[in-house]
Amino acid sequence: MPPELALTIARGRRCVPVWRNENGGVTFAIGADEEYEYLKIETPGPDWDVAGELARLAWVSPFVPSPEPLGHGATWLHTVGLPGTSAVAAQWRARPEIAVPELGGALRHFHDTVPAQLCPFSWSVSDRVNRFGLAHTFLSDPPPLDLVVCHGDACNPNFLLDAEGQFSGYVDLGSLGVADRWADLAPALLSLGWNYGAGWEATFLQAYGLADDPLKRSYYTALWNGVDTTLRPRS
Repeated sequence: MPPELALTIARGRRCVPVWRNENGGVTFAIGADEEYEYLKIETPGPDWDVAGELARLAWVSPFVPSPEPLGHGATWLHTVGLPGTSAVAAQWRARPEIAVPELGGALRHFHDTVPAQLCPFSWSVSDRVNRFGLAHTFLSDPPPLDLVVCHGDACNPNFLLDAEGQFSGYVDLGSLGVADRWADLAPALLSLGWNYGAGWEATFLQAYGLADDPLKRSYYTALWNGVDTTLRPRS
């Protein structure tokens, strides 16, 4: 059952849970007939800060399709829904030959369109080490930087596709900030196996328009997973 907060915001409209993340946060869809609003409820922590996400949404909205906030509180964020469904909805998990190239192209569009020179937010290695309490060995010898504005959580569920399989929007932008493009590419490639099965990395990179970089991919995958460069578990 939706909590009282969700029912209050829904005001009698249909209200159903549609996503639960690894931190226990739940997103509810409110409404019907493809005119949805969304309500995310989660305990704030290193992975999510309501004020931080609001600031990022306000900044990025002139450049790319992203959710428009309707209201917020200490533990929740209410937004207008974007057209489309998650790229890992059942119909797209069954058709990776359509979804994966769209994901690669959508991430490249984000990196090419959102202006890094104007961005006030960071997703740098040092910021992530401090934010998540990661091993300081990540700071000792990072790969050369190729800076863009990163989505910050470029896993496949945070990209939307319309009914024809065309990209339609970005969600969960609470970690958006300037970083090396592989800070997004590494988790995007990692999540392909979780959502579509093995063997889609080359298709994604071809659509993105970049050759694989094993050094950067390994480094930023380790950073995403929270282990240091010697692959010791996060302390």
